[in-house]
Amino acid sequence: MSTLYRKYRPQKFSELVGQNHIKITLQNEIRMGKLAHAFIFAGPRGIGKTTTARLLAKTINCLNNKDEPTEPCNACFACQEITNTIAFDVIEIDAASHTGVDNVRENIITTAKISPARLKYRVFIIDEVHMLSGAAFNALLKILEEPPPNVVFILATTEIHKVPATIISRCQRFDFKKISPKEIVVLLASIAEKEKIKIDKKVLENIARISGGSIRDAESVLGQILALGEREVGLEEADLILPRSDFNLILELLKYLAKKEAPAAIGFMNKIVFEGINLNQFTGDLIEILRKTLLQKIGGNLEQFTLQLDETLEKEIIDLNQTLTLTDIIMMIEIFSRRKLEIKSSEIIQLPLELAVIEITEKIGKT
Repeated sequence: MSTLYRKYRPQKFSELVGQNHIKITLQNEIRMGKLAHAFIFAGPRGIGKTTTARLLAKTINCLNNKDEPTEPCNACFACQEITNTIAFDVIEIDAASHTGVDNVRENIITTAKISPARLKYRVFIIDEVHMLSGAAFNALLKILEEPPPNVVFILATTEIHKVPATIISRCQRFDFKKISPKEIVVLLASIAEKEKIKIDKKVLENIARISGGSIRDAESVLGQILALGEREVGLEEADLILPRSDFNLILELLKYLAKKEAPAAIGFMNKIVFEGINLNQFTGDLIEILRKTLLQKIGGNLEQFTLQLDETLEKEIIDLNQTLTLTDIIMMIEIFSRRKLEIKSSEIIQLPLELAVIEITEKIGKT
């Protein structure tokens, strides 16, 4: 059985989640017949760079989209071959395992000079392009400077700063953004409906939160939950897969800290360890709550960039914010961020957070 990410991979630009700025630009270029010969797609993993590259390859090679040239028909042999990754003229290369100059010469330069065998365009999709060696980049640069007709290069990278400026300057650059939690929830709900599974919205929100804006990660986690075989999935079932955390518990800890109640906070910390809470996940969520509090404190409608909680929790955060200064919040974020890095290597797992509690209660309210 294929993974959800493969099963529900977008087959048209209209199905692509997020990245509207990229989608609109590419479709306009296709419509006007002014397609660039080389693109570089930059951004975090799992947000649609390779998917967009395949959609572009499919759209410009589609045989039946004359009336709507900005979308592939998904029915002609060109679309079918590209969808099934068997198109001879669409060549995907993982630069991480093909770093040398010889691979660039053999797999790209030599092949690019030959006319497309079956399709209108020969498309090279080079993933993790930043992994190429210096010599390989130099070889690639030459063909980007003088590209053969009917050849399109799409370079994808998670580390754009490692790609030489000479390469970037020969490409049309698109920066992909992380997908918003709301968009991920809508997508996951649609998949669950297609899979005929009833799933609690809070579960979907938790998946969106821990995925960090990556569609691939979100769909992977949803796939693990669906593999449990339940027709209805609530928080209790999802706890078997999702790292357990609770925003109510986080707010309880923050109230202890705001009141400088170190013994109560340390006792609380040991209690959640005994109950099996994942401290690494808990601390990450704690930092996110503090970030939300920070942006709320600053104002200017910055909260739109943070996670959304239910009305009761939102009110509690507002109330908590009244008791903390901006300096207090910044100090807490810095201490917990530093201590979070020590959790995995600590012989006593809760010790870094206990130290954080003591440090915070000593400093809070003094600046």
